[in-house]
Amino acid sequence: MMIRDFIFHGSRYRLKLEWGVSLVFAFIFFCCCALSIWQWQKAKYYSPNTESQSVTSLSLQGEWLKQQFLLDNRTHQGRVGYYQLGLFATPGSQSLLLVNLGWVPASVLRSDIPTPFLPDGYQKIHIQALPMQPTPNWNNQHWATPEGKEWPKRIQAIDLQRMSLLVDQKIEEGLWLLQDGKGKKTTITMKDGYLSKHKHLGYALQWLLIGLAAILVCLANGIRKIGEQQ
Repeated sequence: MMIRDFIFHGSRYRLKLEWGVSLVFAFIFFCCCALSIWQWQKAKYYSPNTESQSVTSLSLQGEWLKQQFLLDNRTHQGRVGYYQLGLFATPGSQSLLLVNLGWVPASVLRSDIPTPFLPDGYQKIHIQALPMQPTPNWNNQHWATPEGKEWPKRIQAIDLQRMSLLVDQKIEEGLWLLQDGKGKKTTITMKDGYLSKHKHLGYALQWLLIGLAAILVCLANGIRKIGEQQ
């Protein structure tokens, strides 16, 4: 218990904090701070990396590699599915482009991983740049594959370094969306990185203010004017 007297506007007050009540409000404050930090970290994840791509759209000719990835937990019109990520090779280039071909539905069973179609042979495509987001520290995650197959790999986040090691070829920095060409799947609407970032920053501020409000309530609850019933 902490007791401290103080004078405010000519009146004498006493701050009396009970240990039990104080611990409860302290716990609420630290929980709110933890949630605020979590939302702030999510806002950092949604900050687009605009330095890696100076070109916004390209028309290319080349071939799709057989290896592909399925970006997990993507929804379209309320249905759960994946983004199909293909690797496009152009003549004379030593690196690959990572291209989002669109959304594909997931199977009813989690263990049933689809194998979306990729066109064979020489292809002409038109692609548009998408914002890249920082890779969370999930590099040790298991990348599942369809039963009896090595590809596609189901991933939770884009990790260009690990992808490059798997296909034994460098993948250029950046992500592209297939706008026109064979193999295009259901058209997707990408989230605005700016809006997502500031939404989570707003949540972070909200949790911090709730935590501060808890401290103020705790203090107000313990203040009594001298002469009132203690």
